[in-house]
Amino acid sequence: MKKISRIAVAVALLFGVSTAAAAQTVEEKNYPYNFISVQGGAQVTLTHYKITDLITPQVAISAGRYFNSKIGARLHVQGWQAKGGFQASRFPFLTADQKYKFNAITGDLDLLLNMSNIINPNRVSDKFDWVLLAGFGVNYAWKFDEFNAITAMSNAGNYYTGPVLGGKNRGTYNGRLGTQFNFNLSRAIALGLEIDANYKNDEFNLKRNFNPDWQIAAFLGLTVKFGQPKKVAPKPAPAPAPVVREEPKPEPKPVVAPKPKTNAVVVAKPTPLKETIFYSISETDANDDATIAKVADWCKKYPKQNVTVSGYADKGTGNAKVNAEYAQQRAEKVAKALQDKGVAADRISVKSFGDTEQPFSENDKNRCVIMVGE
Repeated sequence: MKKISRIAVAVALLFGVSTAAAAQTVEEKNYPYNFISVQGGAQVTLTHYKITDLITPQVAISAGRYFNSKIGARLHVQGWQAKGGFQASRFPFLTADQKYKFNAITGDLDLLLNMSNIINPNRVSDKFDWVLLAGFGVNYAWKFDEFNAITAMSNAGNYYTGPVLGGKNRGTYNGRLGTQFNFNLSRAIALGLEIDANYKNDEFNLKRNFNPDWQIAAFLGLTVKFGQPKKVAPKPAPAPAPVVREEPKPEPKPVVAPKPKTNAVVVAKPTPLKETIFYSISETDANDDATIAKVADWCKKYPKQNVTVSGYADKGTGNAKVNAEYAQQRAEKVAKALQDKGVAADRISVKSFGDTEQPFSENDKNRCVIMVGE
């Protein structure tokens, strides 16, 4: 079974490979649509009896709809003849094997899964469709004359306690799994092969042995599709614009621009620069990006000017040695931040005063770096 499935997948991929990236996909061209199918074939019931003696003809008709390129549903009705058999070795009232036929019809509601489109949803070629199906429904059987003639030899049916003697009609349930291989002759017509395994409950063939029966059915069929989306006619290519030849225009006379008047170059006087960054106790990182960016912009505006970066520490905390280190680190990190903003190192002078100078009367403000443009 696995080998058959692999072959089916390979065939579906072979016929479903996209051939042009710009072409319409199968989904866009053909779905959704309705369909009607007629089929003819045969079925066999799997029992203890000889299988080749239980093959019977079948016809079927179905109607359904594909809601999209992957999922559909149908109502499927099949029937004609069914057969069963008695083996003499299993029924002591018989001296020889006996087979019998009766009429039966099966109706199922089936779910359809188009595996070609599930495997390759963007395929362009739609010549072939591989479909899996599953369904559930009912069986109805009648005309049991041959069965009754055989069971009449069993002393009024002592072998069997069920209510079938006397030719009563019977109804049972049916479950189904199957597959289809459909070849699309055109957008509206398809030929297909369908193989189904039907699960019949006990007594379908009028005998009760407390084991369900299986029937295998195979059909060849013709499907007519209708209600597909209308084909979209390709838009004609626009006509080329007419070529208009223009007469060459005379070349204009050269215009001699007047010589610009010589004016003295006015050098902008740099605006004063003095910016301060304040720090918390023991803090040394350059923590004011906006102020550093302001100084860097000033340096770019006045490329001939330099900037002095002076570090300080407050006298009210720490000691002279520690404060000298903090002041030095603060000044160096601000200078590095200015370089990161594009200010050349040779335009920056770094100084550190530790706590030897206090530029502010308020003690805490003396933990600072002062940048002065020169």
